[in-house]
Amino acid sequence: MTAPRILYGLDRLPSTLAADDERLPAVDPGLAPLRLNSVPMPVAAWNAGEAGHAARMAAMRSWLHASCGDYNQALRRGVSNYLEAVTVHVTRHRDALTAGLTRFHGLYQPEDWCWSALRPLPRAWWRRDGDWVRADLAFWDGAAVIPTRARDFDTGELPAPFQHFWKGETLPVSPFRRAIQAEPGGVSLRPSSP
Repeated sequence: MTAPRILYGLDRLPSTLAADDERLPAVDPGLAPLRLNSVPMPVAAWNAGEAGHAARMAAMRSWLHASCGDYNQALRRGVSNYLEAVTVHVTRHRDALTAGLTRFHGLYQPEDWCWSALRPLPRAWWRRDGDWVRADLAFWDGAAVIPTRARDFDTGELPAPFQHFWKGETLPVSPFRRAIQAEPGGVSLRPSSP
């Protein structure tokens, strides 16, 4: 199965660019779920100098909001509600997550698992059966696109397909890391998690 290319951050499909044009914001998902930590977050979006989980979540929120459009408050609220629901879900499972991390003697905190949640793609477009489909927010779970509406996260609860996102993950991985670049003619180094 070939994963569909997912365009995002677009109110409409461009008429002058092909869907595979590298200038378009897009992801080419593989067989692994697309998580908040799948791709290193651009350094410019890190809010340099701010530390702590809350500051990093605020930076992630701002970065995702940039794909929502300047005036789409409902979609921004949907992204914010999703990230808040992820935080609440981790808090509910804090004891079990803490127990699983004790062998690392404080290197990881339960909140670090938030980055394993599926990454929302605001204003997403992808092909299904040859036709373009659009969703307020789309997620890639490793097998299929999960389309949602911004209001689907208004309850503060994560729908079932979005829960327990840390299962199957070896360790928490942060999106606040620099991409490893291969030296020309050198060894290619890749992070252990996509």
